[in-house]
Amino acid sequence: MTPMRDGVKLAADIYRPAAEGKYPVILTRTPYGKDNKSHKYSFAGKLFASQGYVFIVQDCRGKFDSDGDYYPYINEAADGHDTIEWAGTQPWSTGRVGMYGFSYWGSTQWLPAPMGSKYLKALVPIMTGQNLYRRWIYNGIFRINDVLIWHYENAKKQARPAEGIDWNKAVRHLPLISADDALGADIPSYNDWIQHPVPGPYWERISVEGKVPAIKTPALIIDGWYDYYLDLAVEDFNRMKNQGGSDEARQSMLLIGPWTHTSKSKFASMNFGKQASFMKQIKTILRWYDYWLKGVKNGILEEGPVSIFVMGANRWEKADTWPPSGAKLLKYYLRGGGKANGAMGDGALSTEPPENEKEDNYIYNPEDPVPSIGGTSIYGSAEAGPADQKAVESRQDVLVYTTGPLGDDLKVMGTVKCVLHVSTSARDTDFVARLCDVSPDGTSINIKDAVVRARFRDSFSGPSLLEAGKVYRIEIPIGSVCNVFKKGHRLRLQVTSSAFPEYGRNLNTGAAIGMTSKTVKAHQRVYHDREHSSYLTIPSVP
Repeated sequence: MTPMRDGVKLAADIYRPAAEGKYPVILTRTPYGKDNKSHKYSFAGKLFASQGYVFIVQDCRGKFDSDGDYYPYINEAADGHDTIEWAGTQPWSTGRVGMYGFSYWGSTQWLPAPMGSKYLKALVPIMTGQNLYRRWIYNGIFRINDVLIWHYENAKKQARPAEGIDWNKAVRHLPLISADDALGADIPSYNDWIQHPVPGPYWERISVEGKVPAIKTPALIIDGWYDYYLDLAVEDFNRMKNQGGSDEARQSMLLIGPWTHTSKSKFASMNFGKQASFMKQIKTILRWYDYWLKGVKNGILEEGPVSIFVMGANRWEKADTWPPSGAKLLKYYLRGGGKANGAMGDGALSTEPPENEKEDNYIYNPEDPVPSIGGTSIYGSAEAGPADQKAVESRQDVLVYTTGPLGDDLKVMGTVKCVLHVSTSARDTDFVARLCDVSPDGTSINIKDAVVRARFRDSFSGPSLLEAGKVYRIEIPIGSVCNVFKKGHRLRLQVTSSAFPEYGRNLNTGAAIGMTSKTVKAHQRVYHDREHSSYLTIPSVP
C-alpha cells in the first residue's frame, strides 16, 4: 500500500526485473482495477520489467483495493504526485520515474505533472487530454452515450456490471439529470456533470491546459484519428512545444495513428494495412523511456517531433509541426437547387462560388435523431471508427453535398473547417458537419465530424438564443484530418442536426441543458447563395 499525504493508502502491484538492483520506474494509476484483465496491466508489467524497468500499477483512491472515497479526477493530482515522490525514493528505484497509460490513466499523468516532482522524467499520455471538460462535453453538448454509461459502470468502488441493460433506451431518457435514477443508480458525479454543461470553476479544478508552463516533463503524446481526444491531443502537443516549463518539456512528441479510443485499427469498412497496428508502437514507447529514464542516446529526438499515419495512402510520415506548414487552403462551396436531402439529392461541392441558389431545408425532430454510425464513441452498442454511411445518407433530414470524381489524389493534412449560413424555427438547435470519403462504388466512409450548439456559437460566457427565421453564420471546427482522397474518389459533406447517441440531442426549446423533457421540431435551412455562401476549407499538401 502506498501512503498519501492525508493518511489514505492506495493499493499497487509492482513488477520488478529478476535481478536485484536499482531501476527506473514506470507508473500507471487506474480507476479500472489493477487486476483488470482487459486492460492488460500484467502484460505491460511483464514487458517493462523484461526491459529493465520497475512497473507499478495502482488503484486510484476509492477504487477496488485502495482506501478512501472516489470522485472522478478530483484527487488524481495530489495522489499522483505523492505516488511519484514515493516511487522515486524506494530502494529499488534510480529516482527517475516515468508515467504511462490510456484515457483516464492518461489523465492521471497530466494532472500531477504541474506539481513539479523532481523524480518525474517522462510521460506517455495515450488517447487523453489536458482539458477534461472538452472530452466529455463537446461545445456544450454532452457526449451522453459516454457520460452516462461510463458513470454507471465506474462511479462505485467496484465496477458495476452492465449486462442486460438496454443502453439504446437508457441514453434516450429525458431529462438527462435523471437518467441515472432511471437505471436505479443515483450517481452524484453524473448529476454534477449534468449541472455544469459549460466551462467554469468546476471543470478548471481538473484541467491542466492553463498550467503547462509549470510542466517540466516531456511527453510522448499518442492519439488516433478516430478518438474523441484527437484535437485535444494536438492542442496539448502544441502547448507543450510552445509553453512547456523546460527545454525537456518543449521536446515533447506527437504520434497519431488510424485508431479508435481503444487503439483498434481493423474495421469492416476500411483496411489500413499491417503497419497500422498500435502494437507496433511499443518499440517507440520503449525508446522514449530509454532516452529519458536510462539516458540511452538512441536518436529518437532527431527523427522529427511528429509521426502521423496518412489514411488512404496507409503509410507513416514524419513532420516538424502539426498542423503542417505550407498547406494550400482549398475552399469547396455548397451548391445545389434546394433539394440536397440524402445522397440522391442535388447537393454538390464545388470550387466555384454560388450565385442565386435556393436554400436547402429539412426538419430536425429530436424524437427521431440521426444515428451516429462510426465516429468516436465506444460505449454501449456504439462501434467507433470508419463506417459505411448509407443509413445516414438515406435520410431526408441529412443534407449531402459531394464533389465530382477527383482527377488526382488529394492529400488533406491539417485543420478542416465548415462555415454555414443557417436559419431555424427553434430558439436553440445544433448543426453537425461530417467529412466523408466516397469511393468509386459509392461507399461513403466518415473521416471526421463536429457539431455546434447554436446558443454557444459566439461564446460559452454569453450564450445567445436564436430568432426564428434569422440567418446566422455558424462556424463548425471539424478539426484535424490526415487522409488521401484517391483519384476517382469524391469528397462529401453531410449537414444535419444530430448524431445520436454520440452527441446528446438538442431539444430545440432553448431551456436549461439536461433539465427538461419537452422537445419541439425545428425547421432548418442552409443557405448557399452569393450573399450567404456556405463552404468547407480543406488544407491540401503535395
